[in-house]
Amino acid sequence: MLIIFSRAMKDSGRAAGTALHCRFADSAMAANESDNVVTTNKLMIILRKFDQEGSGTISRSQFEQILRTVLRASSNSDEILYKEEVDEFWAYFSKREDGDVEKSDLVDWILKPSTPLMLTESGNLAFFDLKSALQPLFQAYNQNGDGFICLQEFMDAHGILQIALRMNPTAEEEDPPVLRGDLHNCFVHIGDADKRLTFEKFVRWQRLALIQSALSPDSMTRLLKNVAKQIQRVFKLTSEKHCELTESDRLVLIRILSHLAQFSRELWGAGHFASKGKTFFENKWIPPFVGMNVDHLKEVFLHDFNYSRMRFSAKIVKRDWDILCIPGLPGRHQDWLARARLKNTLRSARFDDEQGKQEEDQLEEGHIREVVDEQCYIFDREHFTWALAEESLFEKALEALSPEVKLFAILKTMANFGQRLSWPQLQLALSQAVQLDVISQVQLGKCNDKLEEWVLKGMDAEGFWCTRETLTKVREDLHTSPSQIMGIFAEIGAFAVTSIWADFMDTEK
Repeated sequence: MLIIFSRAMKDSGRAAGTALHCRFADSAMAANESDNVVTTNKLMIILRKFDQEGSGTISRSQFEQILRTVLRASSNSDEILYKEEVDEFWAYFSKREDGDVEKSDLVDWILKPSTPLMLTESGNLAFFDLKSALQPLFQAYNQNGDGFICLQEFMDAHGILQIALRMNPTAEEEDPPVLRGDLHNCFVHIGDADKRLTFEKFVRWQRLALIQSALSPDSMTRLLKNVAKQIQRVFKLTSEKHCELTESDRLVLIRILSHLAQFSRELWGAGHFASKGKTFFENKWIPPFVGMNVDHLKEVFLHDFNYSRMRFSAKIVKRDWDILCIPGLPGRHQDWLARARLKNTLRSARFDDEQGKQEEDQLEEGHIREVVDEQCYIFDREHFTWALAEESLFEKALEALSPEVKLFAILKTMANFGQRLSWPQLQLALSQAVQLDVISQVQLGKCNDKLEEWVLKGMDAEGFWCTRETLTKVREDLHTSPSQIMGIFAEIGAFAVTSIWADFMDTEK
């Protein structure tokens, strides 16, 4: 599997991050040092009750008592603390002659992210369930889901991380030690020459690898999920590509590996690497729900439409729909939202009788008027229908979408969540994208030029001579898909291909 996508990769450059303003950096450092002092003082106060003799040190038995007391108080944790694990934790410390450790050393240890203890915002000690945080990463390595990582699975997943680092080098720091070296030797070292790597051994390996990280437990949990998700994306993108990757797939894969390199350095590095200058979009693409249908949305809208705004004698001569469906903001449950806008073009029934079937552009001014109505909706998964929603809910979700996801949502809405777009539908969708400032008119033109180029190449391959009239006729019968259009916009450089493309491009397969 590694051969498939490594063969398709090219060297990619990395833009250097901009330097921070010195005064800002000094202020931030001072604030950070102040926070560390407060945190240290809180921990020293908490540890006093375990040091009943007031010696200022912690013994092996007191250390185990601290771990088990905090574990019992953490009712949400499913972790079981084994004596062997306590011994491993205890072995980390430098001991005094009497075998105890300084309380200050224990405080420093607690502040490290991969240790089982953490200080909550309320100022209490809590148990950090690293095992639960590592589950997504273990599952990404364990591709067949049997609960064990075999050598080939390890080489595939860990190899992806190594390739990501090699393709995205940085002068800021060396690659994390956990991601260096021969894959086979690394697997043997972790598994003690076993043929399969258990979850317990995987956790011990990662606990040691993460001990030097400068991340908070929350940040570590988030990054572990991100790394696991990117590995799964690589597997998913390449699993069906036994030959060459398409250009759009290759661009997506390059960006995924770029993100993997960044996440890996943040997670397993020494804490000096951080993301710089990256725009963060809170909202992400999710697969449309079962039962979602644009035609049904139109029916619901017409049922809710305020017909009192239309004269009784008016006749509807044209209806123009402007509909956009997007994922709602992430939360406990991520919903789908929609905005439906309908412009009714009306003509006086009296005037219509007088003029008969005269063309609309020949009608006198004052006999034609437009009525526009707009509503926002949320999809009710329980009843498979659309319900009215606040406009602010839709606007916030739309603002939190990246430009490329907005464009894909426009295309999918126009295709009624299918994979087929006619030429007229495509032009309507692209015009809507221009109105929303997702793409420019120039980019729209480049997309159409590229599609015409495809038509010409196809006709030339079939031996047909193509005139402008023939091209126009063939183009009008053209059908494409949202993913193909996204590939064109990536090719013309309208968007930087990011790893989130894998989320929506997968829905097209």
